[in-house]
Amino acid sequence: MLIKFKHFIGTLALVFPLLGGWSAGEVKSVQIPEQLPECPVRFIRGTLVAQDGAIWAVGERESVYRLQVGDRAYEKSWLNMDYYSGFPKGKNFTCIAEDRQGRIWVGTDDSGVAVFNGREWKTYDRGNALNGEHVYALAVSPVSGEVAVATSGGVSVYDPGNDSWKALDRSTGLVEDQAASAGFDARGNLWLAYACGGISYSPRKSGYMQWKNVQAPWYWDSKQFARQPYQPYGDGLPSNICNVLACTEKDQVLVGTWSGLAYSNGISSWRFLRGRDYARKNSNLYGSAARKTAVPGEGNAKMLSEDFVSSILRQGKDIFIGYRTQGVDVLDAERMTVRRRIRQGLENVDVSSLLVLGDGSVWAGTYGRGFVSLKKGSLSYQLDRKQQDDEIVFPSPARMEDSAAVLRRLEKLGADAHAGKSIVFRGEDWSTKGDWCGRYGLTRATLCATNAPMSNSEFKAKTVSFRTLSSVPGYPGYQGAVSSYWIQGLMGLNRNKGDALRWWVHSIKENDNRNILFDPTDSVRTEAEWDDHGEVYPGFVDGPDIWTVVEVPEGVHEIALYFYNPNGYLSNESRRDYVVEARRHPSTSSLVFQFNNVGDLAIGEQNKWGKILTAAMEQWYSFPVEARTRVSRFAGSGVYKRFMCRKGGIYLFRVCRNGSFNTILNGVFVNEKIPWEIRMPEELPYYVAGQLAGIVPTPERVNGATLGQREKAVCKPLYELQYTRKYLTPAACSLQNRYILSLWRQARENRAEGGCLADCLQWEARVSDDRVRASFDETMKRSWDQSQIYYIGNRSRDFMPNAPGTVPFSPRELRLMAKLRIDWRQYRDDAKNPPEKTVQEMKEFLKKELLKQQQTRKQQ
Repeated sequence: MLIKFKHFIGTLALVFPLLGGWSAGEVKSVQIPEQLPECPVRFIRGTLVAQDGAIWAVGERESVYRLQVGDRAYEKSWLNMDYYSGFPKGKNFTCIAEDRQGRIWVGTDDSGVAVFNGREWKTYDRGNALNGEHVYALAVSPVSGEVAVATSGGVSVYDPGNDSWKALDRSTGLVEDQAASAGFDARGNLWLAYACGGISYSPRKSGYMQWKNVQAPWYWDSKQFARQPYQPYGDGLPSNICNVLACTEKDQVLVGTWSGLAYSNGISSWRFLRGRDYARKNSNLYGSAARKTAVPGEGNAKMLSEDFVSSILRQGKDIFIGYRTQGVDVLDAERMTVRRRIRQGLENVDVSSLLVLGDGSVWAGTYGRGFVSLKKGSLSYQLDRKQQDDEIVFPSPARMEDSAAVLRRLEKLGADAHAGKSIVFRGEDWSTKGDWCGRYGLTRATLCATNAPMSNSEFKAKTVSFRTLSSVPGYPGYQGAVSSYWIQGLMGLNRNKGDALRWWVHSIKENDNRNILFDPTDSVRTEAEWDDHGEVYPGFVDGPDIWTVVEVPEGVHEIALYFYNPNGYLSNESRRDYVVEARRHPSTSSLVFQFNNVGDLAIGEQNKWGKILTAAMEQWYSFPVEARTRVSRFAGSGVYKRFMCRKGGIYLFRVCRNGSFNTILNGVFVNEKIPWEIRMPEELPYYVAGQLAGIVPTPERVNGATLGQREKAVCKPLYELQYTRKYLTPAACSLQNRYILSLWRQARENRAEGGCLADCLQWEARVSDDRVRASFDETMKRSWDQSQIYYIGNRSRDFMPNAPGTVPFSPRELRLMAKLRIDWRQYRDDAKNPPEKTVQEMKEFLKKELLKQQQTRKQQ
């Protein structure tokens, strides 16, 4: 059955008038209302007018909807496409496209791409086709019909001609694996606009294996303060931070960036236009980079309304440009000047998509207000409904990559690798969400601000090493030892006097929201973050930003930063969009005594000590940026940004605000390479203040099996490979991802021979599903129950007010109950039987017992 039974009658009502009133292949006039029916999708990410005239809208929180053409007019209500079987489980969708066969492709934020053939849905994910779970963009070639799926793990191209898939990533020539937008030009050549890497182009005849790249300067001054051009227009790209790309029928390529619009008729010659806010941005750069620039007037037709371009549509001689906050501009396509500025209904809302209907009317799809009309049309058009096959077949799954062949490519890359950079961006993880235990932070973990006002939840391995200090700058004569691992958050320098990094708790006990980091100290999810207080600074101020300092000893380490936007569906908070820059500090001496919470406050106060620290921190900006990544649209799902450090030292991560509402960071995690034999211990390798221990989730716990010699023969070399320096280049990191996925797919095919190997490889691939999540919940519940056995304070609701399974007694009362052999569990809320005494009676009893003991001690 293709339609879910509970929706069967309602769906027939929509389908039968369509089939009975219109023959396939017949051309008829379709009426379009002046105002479309209100679309249930308010947070629109993508829109589409299909070949059959239907309007589609996808977005976050509200599924996928279609407005179908009925008997010569559009229906009066939208149809939720989860009515059809096979619909993906999630509610967050990122983009949409239609291929030449009439199939609808819809990207998800954590589950790959779903394809609709007119009768049912089928999902393609890391298990059967893609190398990434988060889909950023979709594009269809007008020449070959190929479909490009831009994911978090690279671009997968489906070719309907031979029903095959091709994987593209850094190992095949891409600048980075995350393309924010993709497009095919009129010749079938593939264009990519990277989230954080400029633009790439590959001709169709090369099979998309030869790439030409265009990038802007990353910085426009010697001290690396200015991340934008000072000029309002010029040659080249204005920024490498790209949002959207459009290939027009006139062989023109348009790219919307963080710093304006770039346009070209080829790969080699580019021009750009900036927004009117460029002048204020120039004036509000940090320190010597700031330049006073006159603000252009509203009537300046050469200036866009805003720098941040979020959507593009060309219609004849008009180019519609959508912005993050300033509505839509209509440009003259030949002169590239502004004809009209549209603000009504678009105040302070992101125009995420632009749509033109058959009558010529143009609509804005917004992130928060649904559809808004931009241009009226003729209110009718001629629709030629083409004859379609009774059933459109789905694309076949991708052919399984030969893991041995991938490994040979990886080894060749390793043999050719030079010393390389100190740190590289490995990739991103949208699947694990807040279930970090056992995957991240096996050596050191910081859950930011969970113990606010100025404290985190800190975890570290039992065997963390210490190093001896013979001297400390600013502390003459000091000698001592500090941990080899250090994590610290700081506010950037472009701040007001008296300001410092904020430690913010939004809500406690959000256990139903898996995006929030799980905290083993009290077995709950607390939504908390470091915050740069950016909401008090105008959007044109460059900063303040968050700087995260991570020190690791010699050896290879993974450092992961976790981002989740908890209130990203509010108007201002939805505009959180960052660039993360990774640097290595050249100093070999520890900075822990200078750049701590006290030091951050001193910088804000601008006292004598603060000025010394400010001067030192200014040098950080000028250190070479060795790796970058972009963090955007992370309200539906949280994301880990994973970096690999090839050697020890102090690493500096600058999280750039980019004109966002503010900058937030939820967690910092460090994994070191530890011996395989102790990598999956029975006990959680963490402690809090030297005390709390519990059970850690592992792939073995997913199905209760134990790794045998066969499984270890696969997993041990795989694990060690991920921490081998010669394989830690950008291209090799992409190949590692493909190698792990190929092994996992093969193991799934042979699950009958041993499911534990498939579980272990799924764990390494960071692929979560319902089974893995259920295992995590059960394991952490057992861990907490175990901690309550060993640590009496964890039983007390007074001491642990938010933790599960606690009882309404103080630690002192519980210690006395333990001494008297009174079972404290009878007072838990989940106790099967009522206690022998009420809580008040037990408290009175314990009070008397305590007095007896005191009197006995006095007599002695």
